[in-house]
Amino acid sequence: MQSVFRKAIAALMAIGLLTAPSARAEDWLKAETTHFTIYSNASDKKTRTYAKKLEAFRTLTNMLLGASDNGPQPRFTLYMLSKDDQLLLVRPYFARQVGGVYFNCTEGTQAYGAVQNTSGSEQDWNLIVLFHEYSHYVMFQHARTYYPAWYVEGFAEYLSTADPENGTITIGEMSKGRSYTLAEDRWISFNKVLDPDFGFAGDKTNDRWEIESFYAQSWLLAHYMLSDDKRAQALNAYFVRLRNGEAPVPAFEAATGIKVAALKSILQRYAEKTYYLKVPVTDYPDSQLTVTPISATDAGYLLDASLLTTCPGDDQGKAILGRLQARLTSQASTDLRLAVGRGQLLYGDAHTAESDLKALVDSQPGSFDANYLLGRAYLKEAEAKTGEAASALTDQARAAFTAAYRLKKLDAPNLYFLARSFSNKPGFPDMNVVNAANGAHVLAPGVLDYAGMAAFADLVNDRRDDAVAALEPFVGDPHNRQQAERIKNTIDAIKSGKPTEDVMKIMNSGASSAEPPASK
Repeated sequence: MQSVFRKAIAALMAIGLLTAPSARAEDWLKAETTHFTIYSNASDKKTRTYAKKLEAFRTLTNMLLGASDNGPQPRFTLYMLSKDDQLLLVRPYFARQVGGVYFNCTEGTQAYGAVQNTSGSEQDWNLIVLFHEYSHYVMFQHARTYYPAWYVEGFAEYLSTADPENGTITIGEMSKGRSYTLAEDRWISFNKVLDPDFGFAGDKTNDRWEIESFYAQSWLLAHYMLSDDKRAQALNAYFVRLRNGEAPVPAFEAATGIKVAALKSILQRYAEKTYYLKVPVTDYPDSQLTVTPISATDAGYLLDASLLTTCPGDDQGKAILGRLQARLTSQASTDLRLAVGRGQLLYGDAHTAESDLKALVDSQPGSFDANYLLGRAYLKEAEAKTGEAASALTDQARAAFTAAYRLKKLDAPNLYFLARSFSNKPGFPDMNVVNAANGAHVLAPGVLDYAGMAAFADLVNDRRDDAVAALEPFVGDPHNRQQAERIKNTIDAIKSGKPTEDVMKIMNSGASSAEPPASK
């Protein structure tokens, strides 16, 4: 079975992977390792334990990918919440069964997971949730296409049961929780599982068992497909068919040779004899760990401030801004003032944001966030102006983004907006724009805005193959078929040699500013 799993992993690499109540303020901690920043209101001991195990899990994903640490290494940010009800603060419309969520949008990339007392359980559910969310990050960092919803969640479940312990780490271990769900024999139709329009996590109208069954069946189907090298290779053909616009069920049956109507009986038999791989890891890389308490004052708005980087909708964003503003006093901390500035920029008045942020930059020129957000405010104001006034504000924005870049080079949003701030310069987009746009795309390849900017800069500079490569992962997006079709048409236009202006019209036609979907 080890040989089979290794073949499956090799095939997976070929596919392109390897996707209410408030916390007590005094309990919040900030833990930093080499590759993670973790904000937690769980216990100090639990926070330290999970931080170390996340680093070990990262080692596993690098092994599967054959990846090295030679490239850029931005830290991944994760929020550990001591109650699942706190996820209703993250998004009020979430179903109560959601245990974690991963956001990947223009404003940032981070995850939230509920961490509770699970003593006495057969598996550490908290760790499973954290590994699940980080697996989404791994998927979107390395994907070369978009994957259907069942596979996005099923693959994350497949990796989530990994167990780093005593010089080994397991892959594909049985999920006790998902097995219990399947044993209830309340399976939903696999036509529904494969349907990209099924509201599997966020719709409160879904029956609890529909949500639980979706995750459990997606996990078992992913496990089954990845446990055999031929089935794993067939997944690639299935993804290609989806990308080409085929309907989900016919695409699956044609690529795999498996009738969807027979999947339940096939998987029930498979569940009786599932295997997992135990990989020896003789020495995990050293990772420094520091844990510091967050003051009660700062902890009181920590979660709200973080949500501004997850691209919430207008109503939630304005509500967050209102709560942050209510906390402002003459003695407010720099972090709170920055949070209010970000909220004003995104959901309030850009001119007010600019005035407040400029005062912060004047008093703290070494603050990355103050310089970056000031650049955003200038750029937003420039978009409302014309002529010399717009150009002068754009120059100021570029100066602020450049100052922020000198303070922190591995920040995707800053690089993206820096690229945009060259728009008033002759020769736009020149190689400065190419480098900044592609830098943002490399750091966060799952964000369409970054990919689109990189593609535009590459097109103008006669790098058409690079432009296509940046956009291809978005062609099969199961969450937004209209957008996926638009990107497919854009790529067809690039390949057919259409002028850049025509290509960009296609790419920007019908673009939506709605809140992007998140992975749970």
